[in-house]
Order: sequence, then structure tokens, then C-alpha cells
Amino acid sequence: MKNKKILAALLSLLLLTSCVTKAIWGSKSYEERINQFLVGEDGRYVVLISSRFHYVLTDGTGILKTILSLKQRDVLTIDSKKSDLELSSNNDMSGDLVISGPFSILPPEDRDILRNLGIGPDRYDVVSIRIKLNGRRYQAKYLEGLPLLNTSYIIPIHYRDSNLVKDMGKAAITPVAVGLDAVLLIGKIIIYPFTL
Repeated sequence: MKNKKILAALLSLLLLTSCVTKAIWGSKSYEERINQFLVGEDGRYVVLISSRFHYVLTDGTGILKTILSLKQRDVLTIDSKKSDLELSSNNDMSGDLVISGPFSILPPEDRDILRNLGIGPDRYDVVSIRIKLNGRRYQAKYLEGLPLLNTSYIIPIHYRDSNLVKDMGKAAITPVAVGLDAVLLIGKIIIYPFTL
């Protein structure tokens, strides 16, 4: 009987510490509603704009530049269920943005371009293009009046440190600005709205 009580106490302690450990160290997330998706003219920069933050990210793989060259890229949309972005210290971001759509609707030239990248449809004829991104999160200030997407996208942002969400005021002001000629700028890089 004494052994059962000790075993039950140990088991309770193990379950309690497991839940506490997960709560302290486990991954957390918040959902961000993306209202605007901008892409640099060179296809290297991506800016995701929400009402709270701007996410200025770079595509080091060059896949986005290829997507911009597709003739019928408008059938592709952000797949928020497969997209995964992670926020770390100093508002640094990394992760995958997944763009998907029906493969058979694309013209043969577009399908060939994607196949040459090793990207093909799944058994449901859906092509998923995973773009590896790195960058930073910024406060969304001083930038209003941008045209919004027809559909906003909810993308989960994962983080480990609770202070990253509590201290959102510590994020720098966005470097995205409206230029004199009404195009958007990141530094000297021109970015354009990307319709998905």
C-alpha cells in the first residue's frame, strides 16, 4: 500500500512538472492577420503587413523571383495552414511561407518552370511552394492607406520567449515608407503589391 502511494505521488509530480515545463519552455504562438503582401522588384524582399506589425523578410533561395516570372501566378495563394514563421529575440524572424494552388490550371510553361525547381503537384493536383524566409518584425506605424488584399490571411507566428509578445513596443519602427512616386521603399529597394 505504501508503494502505491509513493508511486501515485511520483506519477502526479511527474505529470505536474511536465505541464509546468511545457508551459515555461514550450512553443507559443499568436495569429497575425496579413492585410497586404508586398514583394521587391528583384523578388528578394517580402513584406507582410498587418495592423500591428510589418514583417520585412528576405528570400535567399530565389524561389520567389521565379514565382514572379510565372505567367499565371494569380491562381496561387498563401497557404496559412502550411506557413510557419518563428519570432526570436531582437524581433528576428525565420521560417517558411507556403504558396499553393491548383497545378493543372497553370499554363504548360509555368508547370515546366516549377518542375525544373523540383516542385510538383500532390495527389490532389495542388502545388505547394515553400519559400524559406529570414528577416525582422517591426511596429506598424506611419504607413496607412495601402491597398489591402482581397482576402486577408491568418499566419501563426511562433515564439518561445513570452517577453517577445509583452514587449511589442520594443520593436523598431518599420523601415517601409511611401516614396514620392507612390511606390513603396525598403531602403532603396522598390517593392510592389503582390496580388495573390
